[in-house]
Amino acid sequence: MSNLLDQLNTQQRAAVEQAEGPLLILAGAGSGKTRVITHRIAYLMESRGVPAENLLAVTFTNKAAGQMKERVAKLLAGRLELRAGAPHVSTFHSFCVSVLRRHIDHLGYSRDFSIYDDDDQQRLMKTCIQELGLGEQIASPRSALSQVSYAKNRGLSPEEMYRQSQNGEFEKIASLFERYQGKLKQANALDFDDLLLKTVELFHKAPQVCEAYNLRFQYVLVDEYQDTNRTQ
Repeated sequence: MSNLLDQLNTQQRAAVEQAEGPLLILAGAGSGKTRVITHRIAYLMESRGVPAENLLAVTFTNKAAGQMKERVAKLLAGRLELRAGAPHVSTFHSFCVSVLRRHIDHLGYSRDFSIYDDDDQQRLMKTCIQELGLGEQIASPRSALSQVSYAKNRGLSPEEMYRQSQNGEFEKIASLFERYQGKLKQANALDFDDLLLKTVELFHKAPQVCEAYNLRFQYVLVDEYQDTNRTQ
């Protein structure tokens, strides 16, 4: 273990060895925060004997997640037996997909749900605008989707958006939001924002599923934590 920790400066080493309880790393760009996360994973597995399946690390991009996986694998190479496995390292959205593929039936969807990309979403929103007769009042499907996404990222449902509406424009977006979500469910589909929101909803509505993940992931490490929103 010592040669692993020897690669770190005093502050990084202190963060890696602080194994229990909540820990927030505050440091500037290029100062080695991701290095701390990867070394912390290796430290927990080798020195503390934490099984790989009890570790979850999440970040924002596929590239960052891939790099983190590679760095952890290199740190552990030759140090632990292959049967020790690898921790779950992914983006927020990939983690949520893995949860929903197993348990989304609790929310009335089937597990083979589709994930709509940007083009799919725009086509669906265009249909909603036409069906509600709002073609002359909404600038574009993209602009409506942007407002719906903003509401979703604040954790608002269509009903809550209606309640908070203070003008006709807000009510129109709320009505589009409601129609859009209804059509997504009819199609057994989720958009990118829903991957996060439906996972949160699942954990609230199926506490036994939430508890299973609580028991499994004893250590959760978040890269670029300052960029997370409440849903994440």
